[in-house]
Amino acid sequence: MLNPLGVASAIALIALIVTEAGFPAVRHVYSTYPVTFSLVTSLVTLILTLSVVDQIVDKRDETHWEDVRGISLKGLNDEIRATRDILWIGLYGQPPFGPNSQTRRACEVAGRSSVSWPPRPVFSDAADRLAEVLTDVKWTATGTEILRLATQQIREGLARWAPMMALAHGDHRVLSPAARLADMLETLEFPFAAKRIVLETGCVNAEFREPLRALWLHAITTCVYVEENIVRDLYPVDGRRERTRPERPAEPWTSEQVRKRLPVAREQELDAWLADQQKFERETKQRQEDVMCFVEWPW
Repeated sequence: MLNPLGVASAIALIALIVTEAGFPAVRHVYSTYPVTFSLVTSLVTLILTLSVVDQIVDKRDETHWEDVRGISLKGLNDEIRATRDILWIGLYGQPPFGPNSQTRRACEVAGRSSVSWPPRPVFSDAADRLAEVLTDVKWTATGTEILRLATQQIREGLARWAPMMALAHGDHRVLSPAARLADMLETLEFPFAAKRIVLETGCVNAEFREPLRALWLHAITTCVYVEENIVRDLYPVDGRRERTRPERPAEPWTSEQVRKRLPVAREQELDAWLADQQKFERETKQRQEDVMCFVEWPW
């Protein structure tokens, strides 16, 4: 598809041809000023030609970078999944799909702690679990360390894959939510700072608990949101990569196994984000502000 300038030049060229052929008065004006008409026509034709050539070059460039872009997206997706699992480890002491090299450190932290982890975790009850652990003095230090690992995971993942995505003309709609995820995890760390832990109880200050719980769940849902966006970009249903991606699904891909572990309200929220990215941006900003409004300067 031509860029806006190319479309405008094509329309202008068609208008010149039609008016010259169909309107004698206009044809008379053109014949009165032949040099001007020739210059205008040549200029419009040149713009159209350059737009077509530019489009062809961009298409070839996109094709050349397609493999790099795909590898970068898959690599970033692994980082997102690992971050999601680490956040769940922070609540249940184990990942939902078994440990791997990226989640092993978080599992070790959970394993050597004195926290009473649920023997049979129900991941969809994460909201209730958060309400429980935020008042557990044994969990506070462990949760803080595991949260720091999740933040480190997404930071390093973005540092590793974002430059390659930029070179390969990656879609900002994929990278932007991933960057927002890193930002919200950093926000989650503020209530766990030593100076904000209540000395008498050893737990997070009460005023942080509700917004902290909402933002932690928001972060887990964001991981699923980013993952589904990445897979949908890799395997689109509109056939943008029909020659190279014949395995694309008939319907937009969803992470069914992960969705089963989300609270129903969070799954509905996820669907709303997929339909409207601005809704995701607004709600992310609001939930971060709900936490930060209790953080006094200097941080």
